[in-house]
Amino acid sequence: MPTTTTSNRELITTTCGRQLDLSTTELVIERSNSLFSYNIHKLKSGEYVIAEKFFANPFNNRYILLNDDQIELLKTL
Repeated sequence: MPTTTTSNRELITTTCGRQLDLSTTELVIERSNSLFSYNIHKLKSGEYVIAEKFFANPFNNRYILLNDDQIELLKTL
C-alpha cells in the first residue's frame, strides 16, 4: 500500500514581493490576541519575516521581510 504524505504549506508574498513558504521556517516569536496574531519567522537564509495576521479581515495581513542588520537596528529603537 503506497504511503501518502500531506504538505501543509503556507505560501505568502512579502511586502517587497518575495514569495516564501512559512512552513519551512523557524517560528521565533508567536503572539496573538482576539484581533490579530504577530509572529516572527526565521528563514534558513538568516532573514526574518514578521507576519501580521488580522482575524477579522485577512486581506489586511502583512508579511515584512527583514535581514540581520535591520533586526539589529530595530533592537536599538
